[in-house]
Amino acid sequence: MGIVPLAAASDSTVGEPRRIAVLAVEPEDERIAMVGEAVSFWNEAVSSLGLGAPFVEPELAAPPEGSRPFENYAHQLSQLAGRLHSSGPGPEPPEELFAVEAEVVVLLSTQNLMPFAWPYREDGRYFVAIPAGDERENVVRNVIAHELGHVLGLKHLREPGVLMCQPCDTSTALSQGEPRFLPLTEVDRARLRNFLEGTQP
Repeated sequence: MGIVPLAAASDSTVGEPRRIAVLAVEPEDERIAMVGEAVSFWNEAVSSLGLGAPFVEPELAAPPEGSRPFENYAHQLSQLAGRLHSSGPGPEPPEELFAVEAEVVVLLSTQNLMPFAWPYREDGRYFVAIPAGDERENVVRNVIAHELGHVLGLKHLREPGVLMCQPCDTSTALSQGEPRFLPLTEVDRARLRNFLEGTQP
């Protein structure tokens, strides 16, 4: 919902399930389960198109250096939201990020920052940051799914009641009832198919 990634994954990642590493300070962070829910949502959505699941089950990672390098990098990127374009250079990623064995690194941040999905390598690897501080569980799980949608090549749509909305109005679309995800559109499904089949949308 912050930085819009336009760069597609390279041929080396098209069609291959992407590994997801989740970085969290607290092992009981409720957002950890929400990442798993968002991954299941995308795997089911893509499978319904007759394509292979785009993600493997996420794993909790515990970098020996802790979360500080990742938090600092997330802060830098969030501060530049709206001014960064994925086709150009951004802040230098920390060395610790390259050491994580996953195509997608999801930071469950302790900061109240702008959520984003940022391609930090040309081979389609992404750094995703999810902010702290939002008590609305359905909003948080949809923010996570939204950012993973960018990893799968989806772009923002000017429709407030859909998953890839920008701007979004979640006040009425997402009540605090049963866990749910906002819907995908036919435009999203076409882009997913094009992206995952390695063709241009």
